[in-house]
Amino acid sequence: MILKYLKARDWAMVAACAVLIAIMVYLELEIPGYMSSITTQLNLPNTDLDLIYHDGGMMILCAFGSLVVSIAVGFMAALIAASLARTLREKEFDRVQSFSSEEMNRFSTSSLITRSTNDITQIQMTVAMGLMIVIRAPIMAVWAVMKIADKNWEWSVVTAAAVVVVLLTIGIVMLYVVPRFKRIQGLTDNVNRITRENLSGIRVVRAYNAEGYQEGKFDGANSELTDVNLSANRALAGLMPVMMLVMNGLSLAIYW
Repeated sequence: MILKYLKARDWAMVAACAVLIAIMVYLELEIPGYMSSITTQLNLPNTDLDLIYHDGGMMILCAFGSLVVSIAVGFMAALIAASLARTLREKEFDRVQSFSSEEMNRFSTSSLITRSTNDITQIQMTVAMGLMIVIRAPIMAVWAVMKIADKNWEWSVVTAAAVVVVLLTIGIVMLYVVPRFKRIQGLTDNVNRITRENLSGIRVVRAYNAEGYQEGKFDGANSELTDVNLSANRALAGLMPVMMLVMNGLSLAIYW
């Protein structure tokens, strides 16, 4: 639903990102081949230094090309995400302006503030990261399996097992963090509401000497939001090390 707000220029950049990501994956997957060739040459009695220099130079070119393409993809992904966020904020503002009094009463001011700031920022970050991950992951997986399949069946089995384990890990983590991220939205609304109430009624708060009560009220809401955020982000932070550990462990199993 959200992607329908992408403009024609944005879709053109998405297509360009897909092409550039395919090029980046190709360059990254060529580096191990050159490394293997260099290792083979070093183990031969008569080492061909010219071939080693050639393969080493190609490795450097592939790495530099991958770096340049990665920067270009990141730049275009940021432009696409920023353009979508701008469009969503415009649409949301126009929609809120058209609300009737009855419709306005269904939403709180703090909730509308959250929707126009935090929520759209999260969408922007998700689109920017998703363009690089969602497009790259299947290309990398398919291409890597194709390169391995015709060389060694053990590597194919290990790769398939690694993919299954990684997918299961991602699924478990998502089941854990998604409900917490949904809860974060409501807790953010609550913090905004308490902050706005304190600012708008600061004279009344001071008149009744209720600063301590308001501070405790804010601390409770802020601590709850912080705890849920930490819980969700710790799970996400542990995802990448677990994935790398599983991949490395399954790969090393071949040598035992």
